[in-house]
Amino acid sequence: MHRLKLARLAIALAVALIAVSCGSSSTAPSSTIADLTVTSTVVNAHSHTVNVSSSDQIHPADTTYTTSSTLNHTHTVTLTAAQLTSIAAGGTVTVTSSASAVTGNHTHDFTFQGKKQ
Repeated sequence: MHRLKLARLAIALAVALIAVSCGSSSTAPSSTIADLTVTSTVVNAHSHTVNVSSSDQIHPADTTYTTSSTLNHTHTVTLTAAQLTSIAAGGTVTVTSSASAVTGNHTHDFTFQGKKQ
């Protein structure tokens, strides 16, 4: 009878340890993905920045971002869900912004390099 109680206790402890370790592992990877602020190439004597949150990388969906305003204009940059997933994994993605006629018709390239905190 004593062995049966010990066996049940051992099983209960094993189940508890598995439950605790499973619960904590699902949040660890997402907390290591960092927010990004990326500066574009310089075109017509200026550049722009764009921010991509860690949340957008963790929950990727096609997303269009508006750049910082420089010389009274902005651009938009679109990242696909696949590109956000690649960035979250530490990959590098380069995209071209929308065009603007301010300071002459131009676009900017943005290179997003995923990073971990």
